[in-house]
Amino acid sequence: MARARFPAACLLLTALSAAEAGAQAIPDFSGYWVRPEAGNERMFYPPASGPGPLVNTDTSGEFTIGNHDSPILLPHAAAAVKAHGDQGRAGNVIFPPWSLCWPTGVPLNLNMAEAVQFLQTGEQVTMLYQRGMQLRRIDLNKPHPPNPKPSWYGYSVGRYEGGNTLVIDTIAQDIRSSVDRVGTPKSDAFRVVERYTISPDRQRIDVAFTVTDPKTFTTTWSAHMSYVPIQSRRGYDPADRPFTEVVCAENNKDAAGGFYPIPVDETPDF
Repeated sequence: MARARFPAACLLLTALSAAEAGAQAIPDFSGYWVRPEAGNERMFYPPASGPGPLVNTDTSGEFTIGNHDSPILLPHAAAAVKAHGDQGRAGNVIFPPWSLCWPTGVPLNLNMAEAVQFLQTGEQVTMLYQRGMQLRRIDLNKPHPPNPKPSWYGYSVGRYEGGNTLVIDTIAQDIRSSVDRVGTPKSDAFRVVERYTISPDRQRIDVAFTVTDPKTFTTTWSAHMSYVPIQSRRGYDPADRPFTEVVCAENNKDAAGGFYPIPVDETPDF
């Protein structure tokens, strides 16, 4: 009888060991992560080969003016990027989406200065963005639904790979959200796949992403950037809280101040 039970016991132990190994293979993204660059340096970096993102052609450091003649842009998209740049060249204030309290969407979320925090469960990853206290949910190991309702961050599904990488596939973003800092538009066909790979010492997350939108771009293109722990950021003060509220008023139309009068109700309510 003992011999009959032994193979079954071995199979059970093997299954448990495999499950434990699978659980241990999930990378730990806990903590607070930020871009190490400052100001207009926070752009997307091109891939080693193949089509890449638009670049900032402004050398003054004051504006972000994209190369509207990039071959990746369809004519209407090139016109939108040019119009955005013309505003800067004319000396007009360009209010980026985040200054107007609009959610950034993906991949513009990767360009924000404030920290991001990852919350992981077995079924979902939640990304909390300090800027505007926005959040994004990624369902793990599930397909996209047939017709998801568009939203600012779209519908994201994800999976883990190789013990150190989180892959996120996002569709159905609100087309009012931007692609980058230079005014590139997006359509209802926009799709972005991100790969977050954490280093063995947990001192860096490398993010590579690929964008596909046949209604905006002539080709699929890719880019990359990195996060570091907030303690590694230039000018970090250990006395500061690592993650604080950054509240933005809804429908803010006066990011610079002084252009619009603030409505005040002087009618007594008592």
